[in-house]
Amino acid sequence: MPTTSSAPPRSSSADPEPPAACASCGGAEVHASRVRSAFWHDERLVVVEDIPALVCAACGERFYDDATVIALDLLRGRGFPPESARAELRVGVFSLDDLKKG
Repeated sequence: MPTTSSAPPRSSSADPEPPAACASCGGAEVHASRVRSAFWHDERLVVVEDIPALVCAACGERFYDDATVIALDLLRGRGFPPESARAELRVGVFSLDDLKKG
């Protein structure tokens, strides 16, 4: 999964405007997109969808504006309330230790 970084401050809560180049790799193609990301909250894994981000086509780095980072922090601070979840996902759990046994 690509690392995440905060882009320079922007005042709009709409999809951010792409910069001239990726700050991580210098790639020329950075586009506005809506992404999803997984977060651990205590022992729960939650997924947040429809996150506005700038995504580099070359390296996959994601950049978020200040308003988006604050919204994610507020959601985390509320504990990702289960009653607000749009849907539930069932995920498999794997262990690398199982590979060593075979």
